[in-house]
Amino acid sequence: MLSQSRALPVLITRPEPQASRFASALRDRYGNRVDPVLTPLLEPSFLTPDLRGMSFRSVVLTSETGARAAAALAGLPAQAFCVGDRTAEVATDLGFQAISAKGDAGDLFHLVRTQPEHAPFLHLRGQDTRGDLVARLAGAGLRAHDAVVYVQQPVALSQDAVRVLSAGGPVIVPLFSPRTATLFRAALQSEIPDETVLSRLRIIAFSAAVAETFTDCQAGHLAIAAAPTLAELFLALDRFIFTA
Repeated sequence: MLSQSRALPVLITRPEPQASRFASALRDRYGNRVDPVLTPLLEPSFLTPDLRGMSFRSVVLTSETGARAAAALAGLPAQAFCVGDRTAEVATDLGFQAISAKGDAGDLFHLVRTQPEHAPFLHLRGQDTRGDLVARLAGAGLRAHDAVVYVQQPVALSQDAVRVLSAGGPVIVPLFSPRTATLFRAALQSEIPDETVLSRLRIIAFSAAVAETFTDCQAGHLAIAAAPTLAELFLALDRFIFTA
């Protein structure tokens, strides 16, 4: 357990606006026990792909950023199948008729394959992605296309993050994606000269895939959310925030 004699720094590596929203959620749950430190490691750049020649009746969205990028495109159908509730909320606010798979990419695949009347599907995604949803849908006999609608550009650690990581105390780091985990590990090696920094981290991973980058953490310093939801992430965070 960690001492609560001072607020525990929590690095927030998510892109905006997710970073500020997560910081607010941390304060709501933990109050003055935590000190959120914003250091987005990715910044989205929206693209305008050429969709001419593609036939589609609905879109598939695997991120909130993808939903925002989709809203900037003309001529898209209103029906949208979304990976989770937050993506569906954003898509709905942007004018789509969104249905949430309430989970991860596997849940989204299982949802979409039960909707053959909405094929062909158009998966609007980022440049860097894990898995091939279009190929899986094709294997299930459903027509689908994909288009890259945004690129996440790497960003250096913020000055506040460097200060906190160099201060010598424990630092809590929730990580939401494998790519962010990889970027954060690389930033530690290139920007933090303190060799003890890894031993001082408490990593909370959104999934087992995210945790793979930090499996060499000290025993008890890595927690994995039981499911890829904010509620489960907070339950994993609780073990580092609250004392017995």
